[in-house]
Amino acid sequence: MKKLYSILYAVLLICVVGTVVFLILSPDRIPVHYNFAGEADRIGSKYENLIWPGFAIGMGVFFLWMARVPRKKGERTNEKVLMITGVCTLLFFTLLGFYFMWKALRYDPKAAPKVSYDAVNRFVSIGIGALLVVLGTIMPKMRRNALFGLRTKWSMANDTVWQKSQRFGGIASVMAGFVMILLALFVPGIWNVLVMTAVLVIWLVLCIAASRRYYREDQDTKDTT
Repeated sequence: MKKLYSILYAVLLICVVGTVVFLILSPDRIPVHYNFAGEADRIGSKYENLIWPGFAIGMGVFFLWMARVPRKKGERTNEKVLMITGVCTLLFFTLLGFYFMWKALRYDPKAAPKVSYDAVNRFVSIGIGALLVVLGTIMPKMRRNALFGLRTKWSMANDTVWQKSQRFGGIASVMAGFVMILLALFVPGIWNVLVMTAVLVIWLVLCIAASRRYYREDQDTKDTT
């Protein structure tokens, strides 16, 4: 567990140090917003990019709090799952921030700087897909808690329904994650966003429906005994 905390702190440090290096190397005025064509439509201060380490620190504090506070209250929250989620989330946004900073460093006021939204969409799809795969592999090991996992009013009914729901949710998450990664490699542009959204909606609906089914099966079993 200490390794996960160390990794989280390391990602935060990388985000802060990387942003400081960017601020030193970049000019005072850089593109800070892009339109749908990928062209810079607003030029602003380079210090606006402090939002990336600020957001990372805020998210880091949030996940650290979620991992530790429930433990003090005696809830059976899976601390490892929360920390893995925190590390993956911070790494995702850190890399996304570095991409936009790198594009800003290449800014040429005489040219029309462009950001490849296709590349951003693919990165987001791969990032979310990878996170689903990671979470899917550990969801079946989670115990019932009030913060994390496939939580519905049905899955929270008892430990039996919870375990079956997490097992289904884990398998569904891994499958959805791999599908999103494959889509990112072969489906370009806006179609990637649309298909990615459809995959997430189908994944969510199936998980909710599965938890309801397991709950009804559990109730039917109790009624017959």
